[in-house]
Amino acid sequence: MHFFISILGKTIWEILQGMLFKMAWSVMAERFVTRLIIWGLEVLKSFTSNDVAQSTVDDIILSLQGKRLKEVPLIQEKKET
Repeated sequence: MHFFISILGKTIWEILQGMLFKMAWSVMAERFVTRLIIWGLEVLKSFTSNDVAQSTVDDIILSLQGKRLKEVPLIQEKKET
């Protein structure tokens, strides 16, 4: 029984190592920092004593969120009369 537990443990350990080493940590760090900045801008926008216009903050947030995928247009069926 100990043999099977050690095999299972080593397999799980190798899977976790593979997942951690194959991750693009720079991309994850960039996304985390971007979300942190967006959160800070939202907090700044809610303050009444700031000199930053709310539309300016919204523009910065939109530019930080990046390009979204284009939506697929709906196919309209031709109506037969």
